[in-house]
Amino acid sequence: MTSPQLPAPLSPDAVAIYMQALAEGEFLPESAAEVTGLTDDGIALCRDELLAHCLLQRVSGADDRLVPVNPELAATRLAQPLEETIRNYRTAVDGTRERLLQLMPAYLGRTISGPATGGLEIITDPAEVQLLINQAANKCSRDLMTVQPGGKRDPGTLQRTLPLDLSIAQRGVRFRMLYQHTTRTQLSMRSYVSAMVESGAEIRTVDQLPERMFIFDREVAFIPKRSQANQPPGAVVVREPVLTSFLCALFEQFWIASTPFLVEGPGYQNVSDDLRRSLLELLAQGLKDEVVARRLGMSVRTCRRHISALMQELGAESRFEAGVRAAQLGLLKQRDDER
Repeated sequence: MTSPQLPAPLSPDAVAIYMQALAEGEFLPESAAEVTGLTDDGIALCRDELLAHCLLQRVSGADDRLVPVNPELAATRLAQPLEETIRNYRTAVDGTRERLLQLMPAYLGRTISGPATGGLEIITDPAEVQLLINQAANKCSRDLMTVQPGGKRDPGTLQRTLPLDLSIAQRGVRFRMLYQHTTRTQLSMRSYVSAMVESGAEIRTVDQLPERMFIFDREVAFIPKRSQANQPPGAVVVREPVLTSFLCALFEQFWIASTPFLVEGPGYQNVSDDLRRSLLELLAQGLKDEVVARRLGMSVRTCRRHISALMQELGAESRFEAGVRAAQLGLLKQRDDER
């Protein structure tokens, strides 16, 4: 699958020639030379730049005459092949994932019934899952790692879990917790974090997280087993050493890329740029607002407000165009460079 390439950013001379063409209603080499002072070869290069960006087009019946094009129309023409490529890639990725996940029941069944004891255990009852997690938390003596995706937390749940969480941190267990950036603005969450940090826990946030996860003493892990939509998930209890080591390494990767949760100062202190880049990356993928909101742990209404502000900042008329312009400006590459 061949990916179309965006042209390089316009040179200042090409921009000046385009502005002159707008003033005169067409591209005239003589006027372009007067504006830029370029030679014929230089004018030809700038003309080709503008053609590559769809900012000039030939007049039907007069191929030697070039007229300027509305930049919005030019952006649409450039984006069309990219949008089609993204749709094709998304279809290919979804198809591959679906085909591979069809093998998951066979893999899990083999692991559970195989000779290795205590490798994987599937628990379907949410109440039993919570009971097992509480038991593992009470026995935990060295290291506890948790991943908690999603935005706003239920204040009642925070209040109920705080005593157990405090007891874990206060008995010397290294307790590390990962949340998403959007939890920083919730007052009840900030109160919970303040109490936990004071007791020795370490709490950080990132822009996106995969699924919920608990790892106790690097020996046993709990990951969700989804059943039907809108129902509490069961869990897969992982005790196989290779898999638990993999999950620990995955947690460490998220931890390195995360930002400490500071309860002082504004809610999005030190993470606004991170959220902004993540939003741009998701827009560039052509995802729906609901999917973007879910990935970032915020409401659809809040997500759309952020999208509208970004589009206005970038001068974009569509979400995809905002992603394309962000890519052209190098905004989507800063994350890896900065970390």
